[in-house]
Amino acid sequence: MKALLHLLVIGLTASVACAQEADSSAMLFDDTVVHEFNIHFYTEHWQDSLLYYYNQDEEYIPARVEYHGMVFDSVGVRYKGNSSFVQSRSTPKKPFKLKFDEYRSKQSCFGITRLNFSNGVKDPSFMREKLAYDILRTILPSPRAAFATLSVDGALLGLYTQVEQVDKKFLSRHFEDNDFNLYKAADNGATLEYRGDGGEQYEREFELKTNESTNDWSRLVAMIDVVNHTAGAHFVERAGALLDLGNCIRMNAFNMAASHFDSYTGSGRNFYLYDDESTGRFVFIPWDANEAFGAYSNNWNVITQDILSIPSLEKRPAFARILENDSLRSEYLRYIRALAQGPLSLDSMTTRVLHWKTFLDPLVQADPHKLYSYQQFLDNIEKDVVVGINMTIPGLLRFAKLRSERVIAQADAYLAGGSGAVLPNNPILLFDVYPNPATDAGMLRFQLLYGGAVSLLAVDMAGRIVFDHALGWFTPGLHETAAPAATLPSGSFIWKLRVSGGGDASFFSSGTKVLKLR
Repeated sequence: MKALLHLLVIGLTASVACAQEADSSAMLFDDTVVHEFNIHFYTEHWQDSLLYYYNQDEEYIPARVEYHGMVFDSVGVRYKGNSSFVQSRSTPKKPFKLKFDEYRSKQSCFGITRLNFSNGVKDPSFMREKLAYDILRTILPSPRAAFATLSVDGALLGLYTQVEQVDKKFLSRHFEDNDFNLYKAADNGATLEYRGDGGEQYEREFELKTNESTNDWSRLVAMIDVVNHTAGAHFVERAGALLDLGNCIRMNAFNMAASHFDSYTGSGRNFYLYDDESTGRFVFIPWDANEAFGAYSNNWNVITQDILSIPSLEKRPAFARILENDSLRSEYLRYIRALAQGPLSLDSMTTRVLHWKTFLDPLVQADPHKLYSYQQFLDNIEKDVVVGINMTIPGLLRFAKLRSERVIAQADAYLAGGSGAVLPNNPILLFDVYPNPATDAGMLRFQLLYGGAVSLLAVDMAGRIVFDHALGWFTPGLHETAAPAATLPSGSFIWKLRVSGGGDASFFSSGTKVLKLR
């Protein structure tokens, strides 16, 4: 009894200490270490219980969780996922979700209340989800990911990708206010086609994840109406006031360049929409990136699929309307090219992939329930691997080479041919500043069509330029440089780039909202 009491005290002390940290969550996603979780269930037949409650609307069961010497009592544990659960049904290594505050309202682990553990279905490389999120976070508000092991009473279940939950705590890290509506695409997908003016007409396609008791879908319906029905001449102004078009362009550009087709672009699944009322615009947040880099084909060719002639466009108005607009289409094509020349290029992917291969090698070998063999892990770094019933999973580096070459050629041809021709008054493509929220310093990526002297501007919410910093002279191409922010007060700003080519003319990029923290 004393030993049990001691463990409970440790768990309560640890959880309170974690909850009191301003934002210590980065420790939980430190990807230089392997995060180790050991679960003790209060029932001997825990697998039967988890399966039963998974089938009962995915309810949790209580357990004690140990994490690197800290003990958390009464943590909610359940199986998660849809296809990832079904395809691992015959193995103990199923996908899990932990909810630290399911039974104790103030319990958290380093400020995090929910954690997801992906088991790597359809990924013999064991690293697709981590690779995808690391790139996505440089261009979109996206979950953090690290690698972890799960054990039950000391018996290893295996190696997992540990993924941050998109919830109010996530929203507080990326937006000025986390109190607004968060929607998740349902398992059968969400198209953003207009169904009518009643919120109930969209409940089959979306799940409302916050403010459920209020259940007000009116702003989502209004946005969908405007996106679907605004005439082309007014689309940018009116739809852009309700939907973050730059965010939508970046998400779809990644999906197409990385052949992440189990997404809005392809299947219509695996994304969130946040109604950021502080800006008035909806923002896409990616989810379930475990089948990026061609692991889910959507019956398309993951190497050659054209970046404009997309079979799903008729039922993807948020993407189709962007491609109908010359300026937005041009930005999309240039972003595709920048991604393929930058983080999705063979050189960049080789660096990332070989780093994680070295890191994961002993963990894959030690995984007693891995869904794919150690040899398949080694092979899938470069070679295609066939799993299940004739499912071909592209080799990561082979995919990076072939897909980047293909989309660069397509983008160049479309731009040169006038389909989405580059507009002379918009020669700058500004990638998101990261990290965002920003502190004293960060980094920004941008692409120039012409060389020139580049300055970083911060515009406050009243439209005043409050920061004007010369970055120097840059040649045409893709660049990454420091984004100093130490002198900015806390608050929300729109950051822009200005480029001057030596004459009287100056050009400005589109704006990117940045939240500056003290």
